[in-house]
Amino acid sequence: MSKLLSSVLVAALVAGLATVGPSPAQDKKKDAKTAQPVKGGVVEVNESKDGKFRFTVRDADGKYLGGSATGYATKDDAVKAVAALKAALATAKIEFGKKDEKDEKK
Repeated sequence: MSKLLSSVLVAALVAGLATVGPSPAQDKKKDAKTAQPVKGGVVEVNESKDGKFRFTVRDADGKYLGGSATGYATKDDAVKAVAALKAALATAKIEFGKKDEKDEKK
């Protein structure tokens, strides 16, 4: 019984310490050149295991928002794809699929 009680107390203590403040992994990303917090998020371009380059989009808190399923032959190709995506999103409208249209008519 005392082992169970001490286990519960240790778990509660650990849970309490976890809420004291953000861990380093939760700190906002900083711009590598200026060391200032990134306000609008970040697009990371990385080489994947297959030797192709893919990008990942994260918000200012580092939360994953999306990424490329397509692999690009070079970093420059991946950066061009990011630029094309940014241009498309700047003027894109939101549309809903056919299933959503049926639900709206009910």
